[in-house]
Amino acid sequence: MDKKDIILITGGAGNIAKAAIHKYLENNCIVIATDIKEKNVHKEFENNLDYTYFQCDVTNVESIENLKQKIEEKYGRITHLISMAGDAIGTDIQGIEQVTIEDIDKTIKLNLSSHIYITTILLPLLKRETNNKTITYVSSINALRAYDVPVYSASKAGLYGLTRGILQDMGNLQIRVNTISPGTILKPYEVEESIRTNGESIKGRPKTKYKEFAINTDIADAMYSITHIMKKMVGQNVVIDAGQMA
Repeated sequence: MDKKDIILITGGAGNIAKAAIHKYLENNCIVIATDIKEKNVHKEFENNLDYTYFQCDVTNVESIENLKQKIEEKYGRITHLISMAGDAIGTDIQGIEQVTIEDIDKTIKLNLSSHIYITTILLPLLKRETNNKTITYVSSINALRAYDVPVYSASKAGLYGLTRGILQDMGNLQIRVNTISPGTILKPYEVEESIRTNGESIKGRPKTKYKEFAINTDIADAMYSITHIMKKMVGQNVVIDAGQMA
């Protein structure tokens, strides 16, 4: 019997992560989810023997080292790293004139530095995998168009530079690296409203050309396609925004 792929998902307590966990479990993968939250929030997966949740603060190097040790002890390797921890922080949403130095530092550390930390520290676990292996960073269309969250946008744009900057090194290790840039991803409670109003009246959300918004399963499908279907995709940024940027 072939060994199972092992998927590590950072930001593993979120809405997108929930769909991604389900996608990979239903396709016979082992999934490790990690988040800063102390307890697993996705209770529906707790009894699945192929699912593990570890607490980790990806902005803290010591915490990532502890995560590495736990993965090493239980699995010894990972096959696919999906790095998507991130968020807009505090005063950044008020624009560049109002953002504080503290929030600038926090935003860059969470949305860019953490992805570099997790990559460099966990790379030895990826190197042990002999099959198709990947790193996928989750950025945002905020990096590509003006949505008035300047530091968040800059940090998310940095993931494109990171993707391209490590291509040669990862290519030598046969690790494919790509980026996904979601647009607005509706929360579960917003989906019904979007359907009812033909995608026109979700408060505070830029309208889409497709008359509906993307949801978490759309991003999960893209992740699975990058890791398991499009095995020659390297160094690309996949935008999934239902036409918000069109």
